[in-house]
Amino acid sequence: MTLQTNPSSPRCRPHRPLRTVLIGTLLESESDPVVRAGLAIARAAGARVHLVHAFPEGPPLVGPGIGLGEDFTEELSASYEEKLREQIGRLGIAETELAGAEVKSGEPHRILIDTARNLAADLIVVGATGSGPFAAELLGSTADRVLRKAACPVLVVRGELPVPPRRVLAPVDLSPLSADAFRCGLDLLAQVAKGGEVEVRAVYALSFMDALQHRKHGEISPEEAERHSGEELQRFVLENRADLTFEVEAVVLPGEARFEILNELGERPADLVMLGTHGRGGLDRLMLGSVASTVARKAPCSVLLIARRERHDLDFDRQKEVPPDPRSLRA
Repeated sequence: MTLQTNPSSPRCRPHRPLRTVLIGTLLESESDPVVRAGLAIARAAGARVHLVHAFPEGPPLVGPGIGLGEDFTEELSASYEEKLREQIGRLGIAETELAGAEVKSGEPHRILIDTARNLAADLIVVGATGSGPFAAELLGSTADRVLRKAACPVLVVRGELPVPPRRVLAPVDLSPLSADAFRCGLDLLAQVAKGGEVEVRAVYALSFMDALQHRKHGEISPEEAERHSGEELQRFVLENRADLTFEVEAVVLPGEARFEILNELGERPADLVMLGTHGRGGLDRLMLGSVASTVARKAPCSVLLIARRERHDLDFDRQKEVPPDPRSLRA
């Protein structure tokens, strides 16, 4: 079923405007699709991009206790900076579109997280860098760690991502956390789409355990459980879609979420999957929800993962009065 805007539904709190898109780049041509995707999103939303490349910290060893010294590290950094300039030129990124471009030494995921925090970045764009015969089902260690610790939405790019995406799959579980991620994701799409055609398919997987929950007030058939879930999903979408111009289709999938989402992507290919992570602070901040983790690793398309709103809003509120400090390459 396709849902239209409900004039009486409450307006959702919008995601902050996209102003800075942080892109992690490997510099080589294999990372060009990642940079292109982040650049296209920034251009569509009227934002700027900040490119960053991280390389291992410390001089490499050539023998037991023998390093090549700081001079070598500086030369290595300079060579990476030159490659970054080449990529910027290769992809036609104008100076006015750059919030900054830098090369740093250190663990890549820490560099990305720290840079995003310092810039109050609104979106982090990384590539799914798994390699080998199962590359489509793997997530690179950097992308995986960024997903677990980022305080703002993270876009994991696989292949060429059309901007705006034409077909978007939005798995939800009807919880308040899922509603928050759904609202945030739709608002980000609206900023990028600018009135363009986007088809959003909101899906809720009705597992066996979920169906049992519908029997609290007496026995109901599987058909009745699915109908009741469909009504709840319709209400969820209408309450959280605000005044978007594009349509949202609501569909109940009978089965376990992680498997049904992947099956849905196999049967109805999408350009993008957007869903929330369920970290609640503390140790949970280091763990993606099992569904989000599976989809991020195995989806055949790009995935937008959205952290709990309080996390990235808190970081933003702390820094919104401080303008980003663009860092450019050494002359």
